[in-house]
Amino acid sequence: MATLDQIEFDGADLATALSVVRSDDIETHPGVDRFAEHATRAYLRACSRDDAVLRPVRDWWVAQRILPSMVWELYAWGRRYESGDGALREFRFLRLGEARERGPSEVAIAAFVAAFGAPASWPQPWSEPFRPSGREGAERVRVIEVGLADGSVKELLDATAQEVEEYFATHGRTQVVEIAHGEALEPGFGCGECKRVAVCRGPVRTPGLLGVESGQGPLRTVSISGLRYHRKCPAQAYLRAVHLPRSYEYSQEAALGQAVHAWLEKVHDQQRDGCDLDAMPDAVSDWSAGDWRVTGEDAAAGARMLARHVEVCPFRDAPEVDSVRVEPQLTFLDLVARAVVVAKPDLVYREEGRWVWRELKTTQKPRSSFSDPLEEYPQLALGVTALAGDALGPGGAGRVELEILRPSGAEIVPIDPTDSERVKTARRVLREWAGPWREDSVFDARPGKECQWCPVSQWCPSYPGVGPEQKDDETSAEPGPAAASAEG
Repeated sequence: MATLDQIEFDGADLATALSVVRSDDIETHPGVDRFAEHATRAYLRACSRDDAVLRPVRDWWVAQRILPSMVWELYAWGRRYESGDGALREFRFLRLGEARERGPSEVAIAAFVAAFGAPASWPQPWSEPFRPSGREGAERVRVIEVGLADGSVKELLDATAQEVEEYFATHGRTQVVEIAHGEALEPGFGCGECKRVAVCRGPVRTPGLLGVESGQGPLRTVSISGLRYHRKCPAQAYLRAVHLPRSYEYSQEAALGQAVHAWLEKVHDQQRDGCDLDAMPDAVSDWSAGDWRVTGEDAAAGARMLARHVEVCPFRDAPEVDSVRVEPQLTFLDLVARAVVVAKPDLVYREEGRWVWRELKTTQKPRSSFSDPLEEYPQLALGVTALAGDALGPGGAGRVELEILRPSGAEIVPIDPTDSERVKTARRVLREWAGPWREDSVFDARPGKECQWCPVSQWCPSYPGVGPEQKDDETSAEPGPAAASAEG
């Protein structure tokens, strides 16, 4: 955004704009710099024709209503353009990665502020209201989406002001009122950037959860997957965390594991009496679950794994069970480590009043002796410290379980979160994983053979392969880096 501002409002060329932005006081990761240059080029190529007849608008379009007790303001994040006479306004959403279906309420809000808002600069300080001035609205509005990775352009709405008002009444007004008056909390990865996180009741306060004695610097957000990426390559972890576009990242084995997870999520959501073979896929047919489809030998292996799950389903002949949550997103706030920790266990529930945290792993490898499961799977260590700290709500700590599914059988590995030695080990494991991440401020790359499987390698200056612009120029090039092997 800053680079485009330099080009559109200050008349800078691309090289100058990039150098100005990079010379600002805010330091950015070199991978982000590389993506920013690619994204700027892609945007300028995609919009060059329209920009010949539309002029950029620096100020925000704000629809404001001042009431005795409050000020209502509606605006949208994106880029804004208008025709010379102001009769046409165009709002552009910017998309980082793959195309997704943008909700009609998003489109309705963007179209409404374009059709009826007045220009206003960003308030200083942020707590102050906008001060709109100048011309309000336009006769016609267009809303488009520009893909910054692929340079694609998608028209989302082209309508008169009256049509926009009707569209907003159908798709936007109710949603805006619900947002303004709603009290529902959805803690997650966005909590780390929220100004009210310290006083919000959404993330569960769990001081010392990560075992890090003290965390310096700003609040950060992390998951066990993020810590795993950081241990492999800090640059990969960072570029994933800022949501840069990724190439396909699942190996055949990992995709099968995801399909098994998705199948169990579906059947556990639908029943609480225990899985049976009738709920599982046929071992001789291809099958799919969620966004995952498996065929041939993988389909047969996955079906056999799911059949084995029936033997160890937690709801089969179980005592009193309640508070079942299938693949919930749990958010914890560890102010000692200065971290928001997001976890997604495969299953949590209360059994006779005590919490059970279960993680599922799939493998086609034969059974072998492995190290302490807390050492091998740090998500189990997180489950232990969470249950030990009563982080799931009313109810005592029951157990953490590792469910291992193979085509040849299933096993359950229980871990007692009330055992002080197990808790001590879990905290040590998390400290070993989280400590280096918490102390890292540069997130340097670790180039090596793993780079060829890294899904964000095209943005990494340390990647020995071709860069994003070279890939754009090579129309016959193969797809992005091959998928890496991952756990199911």
